[in-house]
Amino acid sequence: MEEKIVNYDVLYKIMYELTAVFECSKTPNELVLGLKQVFKRFFEVSEIEIFSLDENSNLLKNFIKPWENLPESEDNSFLISSFSEFKNQNSNFIKRNNEVYFPLYTQGKISGVVKLIGNIQNQEFFSYLPLLSRQVSLAVVHLKYFETVINSAKFYETIRNIAKITETQYDLSYILPIMGEIIDGFIKEHLIYIFLKSSNKNEYKLIWPNKCLINNISEYLSKIKDSNCLIFDEGKTCIFPLISKGKITGAVVAYNPVDTLNKNEIKYMEQLTLQASITVNKAKEYMKTLENATLDALTGLNNRHMFYQRLSETTSNAKRQKTSLCCIMTDIDFFKSVNDTYGHSAGDLALKTVAKTIKKELREYDIASRYGGEEFAILLPNTTLDEAGKVAERLRKQVEKKKINIEELKIDGIKEISVTISIGVSLYNPNLMKDSEDLYKLADKGLYIAKESGRNRVVIADK
Repeated sequence: MEEKIVNYDVLYKIMYELTAVFECSKTPNELVLGLKQVFKRFFEVSEIEIFSLDENSNLLKNFIKPWENLPESEDNSFLISSFSEFKNQNSNFIKRNNEVYFPLYTQGKISGVVKLIGNIQNQEFFSYLPLLSRQVSLAVVHLKYFETVINSAKFYETIRNIAKITETQYDLSYILPIMGEIIDGFIKEHLIYIFLKSSNKNEYKLIWPNKCLINNISEYLSKIKDSNCLIFDEGKTCIFPLISKGKITGAVVAYNPVDTLNKNEIKYMEQLTLQASITVNKAKEYMKTLENATLDALTGLNNRHMFYQRLSETTSNAKRQKTSLCCIMTDIDFFKSVNDTYGHSAGDLALKTVAKTIKKELREYDIASRYGGEEFAILLPNTTLDEAGKVAERLRKQVEKKKINIEELKIDGIKEISVTISIGVSLYNPNLMKDSEDLYKLADKGLYIAKESGRNRVVIADK
């Protein structure tokens, strides 16, 4: 039998370049692209695909898109049969037309298939193949381990972020969307929904996001009886109950119309939901404690409860004394983007900075409140609409030029950021406004117009 001659200089170059690819690849896509370049340079390979066995479904899945099931096709049928051939140790590689298949290994066991496409004429390739197969396998195993470590770190960071929400926030209408965004950022391949249960009915209201794509979600939620995870649609819909003091208060739902949550993701979601339950419970306790308080914990301005009280007082005084009263409603433009880009700590610094600027620009008897989230409400007694418009414009300019120092957050060398605000202004008219709340609602209408017409502007609402 003729002995195959191996060109060790070429083999060394191949292994060197493959090692460089393994070392710098941080994602499956980067690894596959790197492998493709090396195989193309030495063996005229035009495409490479890696398929690994999913432990949960026991199905072969594309290494780059593990959330998708392989569609039925002749090529995929051949791929699956090749995997069986390798498992039965019937061959070390399979060649079909311009395709070459060889096995992946994990701890000595067949765990997947590598598919090469190209005009492979170099016969030395098949001499190198046993070593190449093991090296590619090692790279895939290493990358999977790396991803596990990264996911674990992200998981604990996500837990901490959910726990930290109530350090500065307590309004459920504000913290639940933040919570949804945090969980959604971790379970990226699935849509995340957050529901709250009605206090006196077995009904659930969608809190985040604005729309749910699950057709039978009401029926599914009605089946929640305890803290156990519920799985529907063959694993595509998973419901994780929110529990507070032994009672069901809501649910976090993970949904993917194509794929299912794997066992690790379910474990992660159970822990995240447990932390979410604790956070919601803390927020409710804070709200009870702060019901009789007057100041917002983060900004030091009046809270919403106090705003309504002062609104009632100032409108009554303006009506009785026949003096003018104006209201300013303002919020931070693209505040969600600040949180998404720099983190919620940067968002808190932005809120503090805007609140500080508001206090600095107002008179001693003006009344500033944090209405909720990134929105602020200001009452200006003894102020005409023209004067209020000038106050609002001055406030807008001051916020626009203010630099917010975020150096302490150590975000990729970014030391400071800027934000802008949109503002709506209204004048109290006791003849047309039957309720004191009509004053701020009219200002809020102006705020809406300001945001819809481009943001970072003042709109006087007179109707």
